[in-house]
Amino acid sequence: MPRKAKVTEPKVTEPEVTEANAVEAAPVEAKPARGEKTKAIKAALKAHKDKLPKEIAELLTASGMPTTAGQVSNVKSILAAKKKAKAAPAPAVEEAAGPVVPKDAVSVAVLVKAKRLVQELGGVANAKQALNALAQLLD
Repeated sequence: MPRKAKVTEPKVTEPEVTEANAVEAAPVEAKPARGEKTKAIKAALKAHKDKLPKEIAELLTASGMPTTAGQVSNVKSILAAKKKAKAAPAPAVEEAAGPVVPKDAVSVAVLVKAKRLVQELGGVANAKQALNALAQLLD
């Protein structure tokens, strides 16, 4: 199957601007500086809290800042998210009552009691025998 012929569009040349038709040439608007549109939207949202994004966009466009309702909604939602994050309290970190001790660790109080038992039974060997006998009775 043969290829379609390539269609080329005719080149349009811009008319030269002379002093006679300079008044008729449309003025080129400069883009607002970075962040200016957002600042204007934030100020309008603050001033007109009860208005819809479409109405705020119309106000800003009429004042010379071309915006859309989508841009206003975007800025509005970002402000709401920041406000919500700021209002939410940070989760509290629980403070431990004491230092973290493994489950198999023995406290000082238990060691003091064991020392007294060893002294009462006459030595470590006697205390071990007594504990073994107790273990056999409990099983």
